[in-house]
Amino acid sequence: MTLLTKQHLGQLATQVPVKRMRVLRWRDLRLWAGLVIIVLAMFAGAFLLSRGEETTTVWRASSDLSVGSIPVATPVTVSLGAAQDQYLLASEPLSGQLRWPVAAGDLIPRGALGFSPILDARLVTLPVDPLHAPVHLATGDVVDIWSTPADVAGGDTAQPVLVLSGVTIAEVAADAVGIGGEIAVVVEVPQAAADQLVAAARFGLIDLVAVPIASQQVS
Repeated sequence: MTLLTKQHLGQLATQVPVKRMRVLRWRDLRLWAGLVIIVLAMFAGAFLLSRGEETTTVWRASSDLSVGSIPVATPVTVSLGAAQDQYLLASEPLSGQLRWPVAAGDLIPRGALGFSPILDARLVTLPVDPLHAPVHLATGDVVDIWSTPADVAGGDTAQPVLVLSGVTIAEVAADAVGIGGEIAVVVEVPQAAADQLVAAARFGLIDLVAVPIASQQVS
């Protein structure tokens, strides 16, 4: 019994460590495989995120831009995805005039430039009371021009008349103040309409009514 016990103990002593080593090696393999899978998943996720966050620098309108105006814009970096070809890159020059209005803060579409200027245009200077013009009137704004007759026979109430619609402001000379406090506003009109506008300014009081961006027509 003593010899058998020693033999059994010897066998057990040689078999148990081998079994433990096999278990440890198998566990090591699973650990390394899990680490490899985690690392691969991290790289795959980072790659997909980087593709989804590709950015492009394009032009954004600094203020409301009217039809026919020269765009004033600042570069902005955004993620547009497949739509990036629809907008002007900041590396491209902003040349030409706008074919349709662009609101402040909006990106400038590539097709927005290419406005056809008025053929045979004339610049007419109008005396306008500051209280009869839009606040912060500026070059590029679009207005309707109304005239109210100064003298009406028989004491009738003068009715304003629309002289021209959709006229672009060429310049606002706020420093050139007239006798009655009027400011000089220069507008660009076709030659055929110049005489009508001059007559309206001479025989009536001029009102400039702003045409909102959303109401301006695409050229």
